[in-house]
Amino acid sequence: MKGAIAITAGIMLVTMTCAAFCDDEPVRAGRTNTSGLAPVWEAIVAEAGIDVVYVNLPPKRKRRSFVEGYLTLDCCHPKIYRDTPEEQMTHLFSDPIYYARAHYVFRKGEVVPIEKGEDLRPFRVAGIRGFDYRWQDYFGVRLDGRDHTDVLNLVVKNRADIGIITGLQFRIEQATNPQPLELGGVSAEGALLASVHVSRPDLLPRLNAAIAAMKADGRLNMLLLLKERGE
Repeated sequence: MKGAIAITAGIMLVTMTCAAFCDDEPVRAGRTNTSGLAPVWEAIVAEAGIDVVYVNLPPKRKRRSFVEGYLTLDCCHPKIYRDTPEEQMTHLFSDPIYYARAHYVFRKGEVVPIEKGEDLRPFRVAGIRGFDYRWQDYFGVRLDGRDHTDVLNLVVKNRADIGIITGLQFRIEQATNPQPLELGGVSAEGALLASVHVSRPDLLPRLNAAIAAMKADGRLNMLLLLKERGE
């Protein structure tokens, strides 16, 4: 309760201060932890005409920094993974940017069906440190990498049996460094959104307008490598 009160008081103070001069100040934006979405996020911010300073933070620290108001903007995440009471108080979510599908990835020829959480109990599952995953409580062993390249390497080197990666990121990783891997079934799917801190609600319509404009003229799909293919 004390933490929630402190957050509420901080938001009120920042909001009142911003009413006076925040429009003249660059805001801090979190860099996305997924390389395939980094150029998309930066293009949306540029289209919105928002003056930003990008900050690189690990996933868990980035989530805390947003709640605390250190970050004003962040991207790109499903709404369901910003579900703590503090996050619900501080996040204003944008319109959907991209409908992503996270897949299980296996060594080539070793795909097994995963239809329910219990199916994961026998396996060592690799993900990115600080990321949440569907059915993660069922992982036999969880192994954390720094990024998607690490996740794939853990699988290739047989340190993990399964990795989790979006179809978009898998295409990017395989294009730059092909490995004997293949995608299995879908682990989770949903819309990826940007977040605006509740202290700067004026930025949300600007982001939404930028997203709409980039969808309308095809730039968003081109950046997402979706011009002529689906995930």
